[in-house]
Amino acid sequence: MKMKKYSILALVSIFTLTSCSEDKNTSTPSTTNENSSLSSLVLKEEPAKPTEIFELRKSAKPGDQVTFSGDVLGSMDVFMDGRAVMILGDPKKLTACSLRPGDECETPWDVCCDDPDVINASIVTVQAVDETGKPLKEGFKGVGGMKELSSLVITGEVAKGSTESNMLVNATGIFVKK
Repeated sequence: MKMKKYSILALVSIFTLTSCSEDKNTSTPSTTNENSSLSSLVLKEEPAKPTEIFELRKSAKPGDQVTFSGDVLGSMDVFMDGRAVMILGDPKKLTACSLRPGDECETPWDVCCDDPDVINASIVTVQAVDETGKPLKEGFKGVGGMKELSSLVITGEVAKGSTESNMLVNATGIFVKK
């Protein structure tokens, strides 16, 4: 089956169904090239009044222009290798393993100890797409200093095909807070 046949829900499921007990191979290549096509998305100023992901997911529909904040967390693999796709989670609803006393998870951006229903209601998949709507063939990691646990503000459009249980946003701007 070709990649385009996979649903976005399947991609999110791949990200969210991993757990701390699985293999910890986290060697995602870093994109550090400032001339990257993704670097044009990096904003110099923080957009005003971003919505939290949990609230965004309650009302945003495909085609809506949105501005929201979140952290790069929500799964063991938050950056898709070789594609401009990442997961952002709502840090007011999700707890990174690194914030749990005594937790020695090798992937502190993982939220494997949180309730799966809360995880699903508190994450958004963000992508940068080409003119045909396909994710760009370079990774977000390293662009503008992005890494696991970075706090971001995203501007973009809720992608066609997004549903209540699976929100996908096509980024038009990314502000890296930390």
